[in-house]
Amino acid sequence: MSYDLQELNVTYERLVNSHCEGIQGVLKFDGLIPGPVIGITLCTHGNEPSGLATAHFLMNHLSRSTLLCGTLYLVLNNIEATRKYFTGNIEVDKICARYVDVNMNRLPKDVLELMNDSRYEIKRVQELNRIWKRFTVGLDIHTTTASANPMIVSRGGKFDLIAKLIRGFPINILISNIEHIQRGLPAFTFYGGVGSNIPVFAIEAGQHNDIAAFDRAVICSKALLQNLGMILGTPNVTIHDYREYFIDDSIIFSDQSFDFIKNFKSYDVISKNELLARNPDGVEIRAPFDGHLIMPTERRGKDKDISEEVAFVSRPVTIRHQE
Repeated sequence: MSYDLQELNVTYERLVNSHCEGIQGVLKFDGLIPGPVIGITLCTHGNEPSGLATAHFLMNHLSRSTLLCGTLYLVLNNIEATRKYFTGNIEVDKICARYVDVNMNRLPKDVLELMNDSRYEIKRVQELNRIWKRFTVGLDIHTTTASANPMIVSRGGKFDLIAKLIRGFPINILISNIEHIQRGLPAFTFYGGVGSNIPVFAIEAGQHNDIAAFDRAVICSKALLQNLGMILGTPNVTIHDYREYFIDDSIIFSDQSFDFIKNFKSYDVISKNELLARNPDGVEIRAPFDGHLIMPTERRGKDKDISEEVAFVSRPVTIRHQE
């Protein structure tokens, strides 16, 4: 499989011109008989195009055949941020296309109750919630800015709930409990309805514009549909042991004067009270417990975004085995 940005831009335009029950950017496919209602969501962040590779594959595949069972929703979560990404003239424009007004993975807890709110993502969440809450299985496709091993981010942290669904995913890292630690609510909080216990997970498929991330997103989506019996085939299972990182804290910089003491990498081992960051006045940030740093930002001096967590902290890795 091979995808380029020009091809994914065409897929984006096809999705923008698609409507389901009056909602833009949503495609619905019905199977031959009832079954799971799966939602595959993409471009929750506008500068993460790998989900469009999945959409390209599935739209072409389902133009030639029909789902064996169930219902599939393909949902372009953040239309306008993705438009910014594809119309940006320079790389900095693409980096800034993560969202328009509000990060869709850092939503206010009362997002569904906000009235007359003009912020784009707030209105979009309220519009999409009608579709999201129908899901009985949810997959949200993401990528990362920095180089890091791909990961599965599980909502609720119940490995047994998703174990059979992720068979054949070329990813052996599992992140759990992050939605309870991060600032604001991730979009997938609303999949299946708030408080539901359906299997919901995201994948971080790789770096934003890496062709390997595009291919990985397609492989995962195809395997998921096969595991659910919605399309023909059986995933090629090569992974049985997963490394689970349970997120139990985060690192937040109170102002731009703080920075990490070095460029940490995801999954770096840290020890309790180890020095992680400081400011010129000597105020220090130390590790809260033995564990690992997850998704730390690069050292960028005053040219860095501190509106969100600059890293998450996990407990020591646990090995989960899948039969």
